[in-house]
Amino acid sequence: MINLLIVTPAFNEAAVLPDFLEAALALRRELGATVDVRLMVVDDGSTDGTAEVLRHAADAHPDAIGYLSLTANAGHQAALTAGLCSAGAWPHAIVTMDADLEHPMPVVAMLVESWQETGAIVVHAIRRSTRELPLLKRLPSALFYRITAALTGLSLSTGQADFRLWDAAVLRSVAGYLPHLGSLRVFAAWLPGSKASVFYQQHVRSGRTSRFTFRKNYELFAISIVRFSNVPLQIISGLGLIGLIFSFSYGVYIAVETAKGNTLPGWSSTVLTVMTMGCLQLLAFGVLANYLRRLVFARDLPPWVVRTARLTPLETPPAPRSISSMDDLRRNL
Repeated sequence: MINLLIVTPAFNEAAVLPDFLEAALALRRELGATVDVRLMVVDDGSTDGTAEVLRHAADAHPDAIGYLSLTANAGHQAALTAGLCSAGAWPHAIVTMDADLEHPMPVVAMLVESWQETGAIVVHAIRRSTRELPLLKRLPSALFYRITAALTGLSLSTGQADFRLWDAAVLRSVAGYLPHLGSLRVFAAWLPGSKASVFYQQHVRSGRTSRFTFRKNYELFAISIVRFSNVPLQIISGLGLIGLIFSFSYGVYIAVETAKGNTLPGWSSTVLTVMTMGCLQLLAFGVLANYLRRLVFARDLPPWVVRTARLTPLETPPAPRSISSMDDLRRNL
């Protein structure tokens, strides 16, 4: 019997959450002979009736549905991570997916099957491109994956999102890294080990309003680059080196012209040089401050706060892998 936990963030999803829960229970009945499916929904500080729906569902199905309720909206990635960190030792595999019904529940069975056949530590569910999504949604998504892949050197494909299966033993071995990752989709690409993929056709709900605003998309992009790429720092170093070479060359030119007795007006060029270098310094300080804030200062604060938690009763956990460090993880994988 495989222990499978589905972790789902929910922010103001009271309208569609009952249908999602029913689909998860139907999957549990369908796979019951070989897979014990349980659900953990993370209420990400919803202001509608999401928490009430979860309480009723957990009362009706205490062995199948559990939930976390956060004190305030922490964001999609933080809510997912909170669920992963609360998964405990029971599951053999964990599937992360959204509650808006755009991630088809039957694909979960495909993920489990691929995981069993390939032994992959991560199985991605990759959506095929669809014209149902507006261009203003498809274009930023494509740019995010292409730019992030270019700057991090990781293998990222459009449509990869956060619908995937994780080997739970591997996640437990890196549990201490999870709370401050910021981007699970980039972490999944970075995680050393074999990967697999299944494909599905996304169904876009009519009247759908995306939870990922421009600000949230920018934040996800920024944290992905800061956590998994040092290219911006290399660019700063390169610009500094170019500026140093230019300054040295200009100094030699001034010295030669002065020795010849030539009068150098030079005021405009000097001002331009000072302004250019000053702007480059400010840019460099801004990038460095961004790295410091996200990698050092923000780590002292919890990314989420749990108000209430009601988890499904756990049975005897599976035998854990003996992996104690990232070096051990790489050797075992």
